[in-house]
Amino acid sequence: MELNSFVLGMLTIVGITLVILVVVGMVKISKQKDQITELWNGLNNVHSNTDQWVSKLEETMGRNMDELKREYSSYVDSRFDKLQSKLNDK
Repeated sequence: MELNSFVLGMLTIVGITLVILVVVGMVKISKQKDQITELWNGLNNVHSNTDQWVSKLEETMGRNMDELKREYSSYVDSRFDKLQSKLNDK
């Protein structure tokens, strides 16, 4: 009877320890799952912000290029007109 009581006590302690370890493991897994979800959300935010920034940059650069084309075209046109007028005067 003593041996049976000892064995049952040890099995109870092992069982309780096993249950505690399973619960702690489940809690850690749950926390890691939440962290992974937060990381994915952060990555999605960074991706969308980067896309918006690139779009704005492309738009700004396009406008700047158009302005430069107009400036240089008008400059070249004015120089060409001056050259043409000088040649016509001679």
